[in-house]
Amino acid sequence: MAQLPIGVDIGSTAVRMLQLAGSERDVRVVDAGKVVIPREAAAQADTRREAILDAIRRMLKERHFHGHQAVMALAPEQASVRNIRMPAMETAELDGAVHWEAQNKFPFDTATAVIQYQRAGRVRQGDEVLEEVIVFAVPRVEVEATIELASEAGLNLVSLDAKPCTIFRGFERFLQRHEDEGVPSVMADVGARTQVVIASGRDIVFVKMIPIGGAVFNRAVAECLDLEPSEAEALRRRIGARVADGEVQAQDRAARAVGDAIRPHLEDLADEIGLCLRYHGVTFRAPRPEKLQLTGGEAHNPSIVSALGEGLGMPAEVADPFRGVRTDHLGQVLDRRGVRAEWATAFGLSLKGFHLDKLMTGQYAA
Repeated sequence: MAQLPIGVDIGSTAVRMLQLAGSERDVRVVDAGKVVIPREAAAQADTRREAILDAIRRMLKERHFHGHQAVMALAPEQASVRNIRMPAMETAELDGAVHWEAQNKFPFDTATAVIQYQRAGRVRQGDEVLEEVIVFAVPRVEVEATIELASEAGLNLVSLDAKPCTIFRGFERFLQRHEDEGVPSVMADVGARTQVVIASGRDIVFVKMIPIGGAVFNRAVAECLDLEPSEAEALRRRIGARVADGEVQAQDRAARAVGDAIRPHLEDLADEIGLCLRYHGVTFRAPRPEKLQLTGGEAHNPSIVSALGEGLGMPAEVADPFRGVRTDHLGQVLDRRGVRAEWATAFGLSLKGFHLDKLMTGQYAA
């Protein structure tokens, strides 16, 4: 059974590590582990870094991972994404043109940045037919810091990935039928912030980071109830778990207060996702996706899922990256569907091992 690299997802509140094995048609979980970053450690960059190192080392020691090869994702605050339009051209020409066009498009010097891109599709602008290109850029110092962190933690980092691509990868594997080609889909990974990914079949065509998510929700609840943000987060988690278990009644005052505090921000988030869908529809003259799929740490709360669905006027559901994958041997690590949605990034990172294997064997050679 082929072992894939360990997917290492460093989130705002926890570190998750997951390793897959098998084949693309028969994916299995080798092991998974999660360590919460202590609230007192998260406040400062140096103490947060030490907590992350400790979490990775502990899981490498205590869990049953095979080897130390790993794939990690750059955090949304490290990488920037822009959609740009270029004249249609060959790949060899496009590479230099994208780097030139990226100048002054990002809040840092692109001359010392790592830039990757992917074609999104042809678009009509007036009488011209141009090519939409999604550009990912990250300062080289951020890349080097991530590589150094992995090495210090005892990992052999074989690839760095952009989080939107990672999230979508776990669900792309279900799009194998001919009738899936060109079918639009939209995913929102709602964590401390929100990453929106819109795809046409198996091709990502739009990506956007929206600065609304758990961090904003926590501040809103803290201000409303006169709590510390860490206390607000713990309260929201408890209420979310109770809602998921059907234990919250309509007269529950705490649940009502939390809901009232975050409702305006959920409405803003739904509006922002709606703008993304509108851009996609107008730009690519494409139909609206039939449903919104949610991943990330905030997907555990059915109230958030239903509020976004209502705000967008479309069905919203919690996505399950482990659909068709056996996880019962992992006990309570992956015991609830809402919790399983938190693992979409780690799952997609490990799954990249199949792509890396194909690159090594020349299957993607020009």
